[in-house]
Amino acid sequence: MMTLVTTLAVILLLLYLFRLWLMNLQLPARDSTTFAGALYETQETVIAVRERSADARQTIICFPGFLEDMRYFQALYEDTPAQLIICNNAGSHSPFSLAQVQPLDWPRNPYMTGTIEYDGFVLAQVVQHLADGDQLTLHGHSRGGAVVLEAARQFPELMLSKDREVRAILEAAVVPGGTVAGGLSGPIMHRVALFLMPMVLYASRWANTSLILRQPVMRPTNALKIELYMAMFWTLKNYRTCVASAYSIWHWQQLHNADLFQNYRSVVVLQGERDDVLDNQSMAASAERGRRLNPGVRIVKTQNTNHMISLEHPELVRRHTYAAG
Repeated sequence: MMTLVTTLAVILLLLYLFRLWLMNLQLPARDSTTFAGALYETQETVIAVRERSADARQTIICFPGFLEDMRYFQALYEDTPAQLIICNNAGSHSPFSLAQVQPLDWPRNPYMTGTIEYDGFVLAQVVQHLADGDQLTLHGHSRGGAVVLEAARQFPELMLSKDREVRAILEAAVVPGGTVAGGLSGPIMHRVALFLMPMVLYASRWANTSLILRQPVMRPTNALKIELYMAMFWTLKNYRTCVASAYSIWHWQQLHNADLFQNYRSVVVLQGERDDVLDNQSMAASAERGRRLNPGVRIVKTQNTNHMISLEHPELVRRHTYAAG
């Protein structure tokens, strides 16, 4: 019996030390590509901007989900005449070469890197300083949906301005009162998931395509979805920010309520037919509470989709983007 206890104690100690090493490990970027536009940097965030055509009035601002990089939106809005602004998750590697990046002299961000509050502050600065259209669509995917709502919580007067239309698209979004799929929202399971996360993500950097395709979230699938899903394990600069981001999702959902839906005049909530990352039922319930407070909230349940609707059914997302603007 003592031998078993000692063995378990040694295993747990080694596991803890391995995790501690991972939490302090600085991870290199795998590769980078070019972006047909301007790149800016503010503290921990990279922002890509492609200017609008002369006759376009719309600006589309995008924020990706947990672990995603800004390429999630690149094909979706490749041919848009609108001004396109795509933010990267703070504390993550940019997928684009930063040889020509331009620094931005913006107010110091008061929040901790990795939190929804930090990225919400950045997004509001983007609306204020970079967006030049008089019709704005803020498109957030997954955790990015919470960032869109958080930006309006911090700066409601900016999003409810009478000078221009500002609308939100929340795609398979983290919302107030929502939960993740698979029963990981309870406090004990959440702590276990946070402890194991760096080790799982580290191992996933070498996962092959066949293993990725066995993940439920990959159904339905296509080549672009496979490429971007596999790239998620290489976006991180370190696992400490990643764990902070995962904790922030759980905490933010517990902290806020449907009042946040009132900070936009128009909100489209796009849901996958099934969602193997976030719980569809709690997402719909949150959006329904928001609709009772704000008649401008619309819930759209899509077909043959999962968590990555922009990659699975891009024409549907584009239809709602341009209908909003």
